Amino acid sequence: MEKKRFKMYKKGKTWLVAPIVFLGLLGVGGLAVQEQTVHAAEATTVETVVETPPTDAPTTVDSQESVGETVAEDSKEAVLPEIPVIEQPTVETPTTDDSTEEAPKNEQESLPAEDKQEQTVDPSMDESAETVPDTTEEKAEAPVEETNEETLNKPADNKDSTDKTAVQATTNSTTPAAAPAVKAAPQAAAPKAEATIPIYRVYNPNSGEHLHTMNGNEKDFLVRLGWRYEGISMRVLGSGRELFRIYNPNSGEHFFTLNGAERDHLKSVGWRYEGIAWHTPWTGMPMYRVYNPNTRGAGAHHYTMDANERDFLTRAGWRYEGISWHTLGGAQPIAPVERALSVPYVSQYVPVMSPWGCAGAAMTMLLRYKGANVDLKYVQDNLPMYPSDKGGQQGNVYTGAGFGWVITPGSLTNYAKRWYNNVSNITGTNTQAIVDRIMGGNPVLYYGYSSYQKPNDTNRNHCKVVVGYKDNKFLVHDPLYYSANAGAGTGGKNMAYDKGAVAWVSVADFNREWDGRAIGIN
Repeated sequence: MEKKRFKMYKKGKTWLVAPIVFLGLLGVGGLAVQEQTVHAAEATTVETVVETPPTDAPTTVDSQESVGETVAEDSKEAVLPEIPVIEQPTVETPTTDDSTEEAPKNEQESLPAEDKQEQTVDPSMDESAETVPDTTEEKAEAPVEETNEETLNKPADNKDSTDKTAVQATTNSTTPAAAPAVKAAPQAAAPKAEATIPIYRVYNPNSGEHLHTMNGNEKDFLVRLGWRYEGISMRVLGSGRELFRIYNPNSGEHFFTLNGAERDHLKSVGWRYEGIAWHTPWTGMPMYRVYNPNTRGAGAHHYTMDANERDFLTRAGWRYEGISWHTLGGAQPIAPVERALSVPYVSQYVPVMSPWGCAGAAMTMLLRYKGANVDLKYVQDNLPMYPSDKGGQQGNVYTGAGFGWVITPGSLTNYAKRWYNNVSNITGTNTQAIVDRIMGGNPVLYYGYSSYQKPNDTNRNHCKVVVGYKDNKFLVHDPLYYSANAGAGTGGKNMAYDKGAVAWVSVADFNREWDGRAIGIN
């Protein structure tokens, strides 16, 4: 029985082996399918890469081939086909980001587009050889274990998911790389503010000229000579267009121009070039230039940023010559200088008839303004006379008999001190000093011409009093009238000086009349 049972087992060997062989064939078929799936994924990956090349195609293809070789060597593991697709975008994006971090924003803007591409591609290729293998090892492990079965059964779906993963990887890699560039932009775009330079304006009351200067020492020097400081006329930068300054030695005028040809022409006809006045900005507030064709002296050209003043002068006969230069604005004029003192008017005719007694009448105005009780008749009767007083008046104040000259400032100052001690001889002072005295509340007696002045007579034998100042004019009390209400033309008929008992006289006219002798009271 035992031998027979053994033979039956051998006979059934074929039945037992057949299922084993069948299962083995199924296993071999499965492996073949798996190998075909892997190769299909590899082919799909290569097609995807070719369809979306980076900006620099030749260089990117080389990097893909090197990656493809790595995949081919490890393809039997059925794990690495996803790697090229995942890493393809990350090779592109960091390149731009890395170059953005290395180059400041202002340098990138100044480069042409072609130069930017070259700088972007070259460093990325150097870095890709190092970064790609490390990234694949980190990212390949988790996705492969999760999607191994899906990769075998659904290669198309895996491609879609891989593309989504690649897009997500691109977004993630781009975001942190771009952040430093955004932060660096404000730092590069923060220029240092350039300090502005003030331009001063001074006024010459003798000629009527307004001079602009950047030199504070020049401003102070001119003020000491009698010019009046009018404040800051404008502000400019230390760089920009060169503004030339030229001086006319015949008229005393200072002229400004940006035009080198105009400068050279004026030099050729006798003007003196004084150098670069300052630098002006290319744009800003315009400085208008107007010209007075009726004068050839200093002040013939006037510069103003006020369009209303420009239009007013144009209507008055000045000629508009255009925009001379530009400024930053910033004018800071000093407060308007004006004041009129309540000095009582005293006539040399009423109530005391003393036609040659102008000095006594003018001195009385000063003293009464300070509160001194002064009798005009006493003043005229006791006026110091020559030759007993070498500086005294020559000639009778009532009749004019023997008249030669009016009392001198020195003798009149000493005589005034009988009533008020703080009187001084300020002969030799300047016009600005007189303005300062008026602003300080102190009138000034000066020597000038009278309305009876004869032609070619240059002797200043008439005393008048400055009692106010406004808009480059002096308010003058002239005692050579019967009352304070007497108007122009009611005196000696020399209309150049017959302006009335109380009249505003331009500083220019005042300087042409005044010989420098004066008396002040404090």
